[in-house]
Amino acid sequence: MFPYKKKVARVGMALTGLALGAGLLAGCGSVSASTQPAPAASQTISLWESHSAGGPPGLAVAALVKQFNQTHPHIHVVLTVTKASHKALGALAAGDAPVVAWISHYDGNFLSAHALVSWNSLINGPNGMPASEQAGVFPVAWHNGEVNGQHYRLEADAKVSQLTYNRALFAKAGIAAPPTTWTQLATDVAILKQKLPGVIPLAWKDSSAHILPPFLSNGGHIFQPGSGQKRVDFLTPAAINTFNYFRTLYQHKDMIIAHGSNIRADFGAGKLAIADGTSAGYQKILDAAHGQFPVGVFPYPAGSTGHTANLVQGLGFVLMTGHTKAQEAAATTFLSWWFSAKPQAYWGTHSGYPPVTRLALPDISQSYLSSHPGVSVAIQTLESPYTISRPLPTAYKEVQASLDTAFYNAVTGADSVQSALQKLQSQADAYLSGQSAL
Repeated sequence: MFPYKKKVARVGMALTGLALGAGLLAGCGSVSASTQPAPAASQTISLWESHSAGGPPGLAVAALVKQFNQTHPHIHVVLTVTKASHKALGALAAGDAPVVAWISHYDGNFLSAHALVSWNSLINGPNGMPASEQAGVFPVAWHNGEVNGQHYRLEADAKVSQLTYNRALFAKAGIAAPPTTWTQLATDVAILKQKLPGVIPLAWKDSSAHILPPFLSNGGHIFQPGSGQKRVDFLTPAAINTFNYFRTLYQHKDMIIAHGSNIRADFGAGKLAIADGTSAGYQKILDAAHGQFPVGVFPYPAGSTGHTANLVQGLGFVLMTGHTKAQEAAATTFLSWWFSAKPQAYWGTHSGYPPVTRLALPDISQSYLSSHPGVSVAIQTLESPYTISRPLPTAYKEVQASLDTAFYNAVTGADSVQSALQKLQSQADAYLSGQSAL
């Protein structure tokens, strides 16, 4: 499936034995400088990251930070688990900002506050990231968080939308393989409804990350070409066809709209055939299934363009202002190490997220990818030239909220498709021009 050599993973060499002691992530999941002193003569840098300390991503981050500290005696990373996206700006105002933080794609507030240092000169400097390492990062991840050619946020945990299915229910309904087009998906859910009474054929999330990919695969554009991202482009046949597609599924009772926790509960109970979700949620849905039935994953189907499409989201590394050149250099050393092959292979096999660089792929075994289709499909999606980064304008979060509302109202019949799209176009353009509702 993938254009890289089949090779047994060597992730376990230096990284597998990283047991996480109670002292590494204590109590609330926070590690401070006072409880984790740096070795003498080291450069200490603080890292705030946002994953739960007890979940797979948080455990993987802690293990990797520990490995870095063990192999770089002159640099010591102090890890604190906290909601950096919400707290780092306040910490900066108080004069106590971390050197490095993992923040979400809502980084416009950080940029407008002049809170971030561009990584460009550092990663391109003599002690930065080698050109081969930069080139290895999937382009859609490498350019995520880039503004006017400046890398302010480098993506750490890329996630994409994908579909998980109950393979046992597919077999019972006589469906031999997952669909590859939206037309085939509509046919399959109708078959599932007919042959498996009481089973929900498809559950969909009404959020922009799950609405935009089918719209893009039908030839849509988020912003009007040439508008400088000041006008959206939803009054188009692509949007009308996409909204009508899901409206028809909903009206025929071939699909429900639900939130992630409800989707996982129905899927785990064997009452749901196809669950809409993300690569980051794949492990959660596996846990919900408890091994009761075989679970498969397939990418979003292709639209009228003949190809699929997707949107990458996720947290990324930012460098906060107000720190010394030595700290910035140490942060760059850590960043370069993080994006190198073996740490990324460990991340891609322990966190539930795919690696963000092709350099890791030879160190991830085919057997692992076969047994973890969520990761495998996510890598395939990151490789696709039709996968784009989440838009960066600060006002886009308001556009996103309007899109969610318009989609839900149109699909459920609370509004007509045409009316919902007209309201969406008007509201979104107002937000992009500077008006705000949030």
